[in-house]
Amino acid sequence: MTATIAAGDALPSVGLRATDRFLLNLRSQVTKQPSLLVFFGAPTLQGAGRRRGLKAVEALVAGHGRLHEAGIAVYGVSCDSEEQQTAFAEEHELPFLLLSDERRSAVEMLGIETVASGANVNVERPVAIAADIDGVVRAVLIGFEPDMLVDGVIRALSEPIPAAEDASTGS
Repeated sequence: MTATIAAGDALPSVGLRATDRFLLNLRSQVTKQPSLLVFFGAPTLQGAGRRRGLKAVEALVAGHGRLHEAGIAVYGVSCDSEEQQTAFAEEHELPFLLLSDERRSAVEMLGIETVASGANVNVERPVAIAADIDGVVRAVLIGFEPDMLVDGVIRALSEPIPAAEDASTGS
């Protein structure tokens, strides 16, 4: 699985509706504080995709306190409707907002792979994107181990971005 977004890229400007009914722009939202965006398909996806998404959400719930203490905002993103996400958030008592990408504009801009199951199209495997307060992507975690997610994100947002290697000098 690949994504077209990479560490060092600017997070694109795309508006998504949140479970609190507000329209949030990803780029504007992350410039308020470092943020973790986890794209997942658990609310309506079935089978292995749902299980992977649920494990990612469980890891976020378990690690939410540590992420909050580190000053990192957490958002879950799926291709489900606002209503489906609201029901999912209430059922799982999520301490963070879910964002609806029902039109799949964000997943397409970011190059996140989706899978179709009948009429349902959703994120195939969870993808975590850590962005700093400048809206710069610090890490893209694909196929991550849920138990390692929180540590990986805190580390990615606390370490400086590695300098790009200069091709002319090889340094």
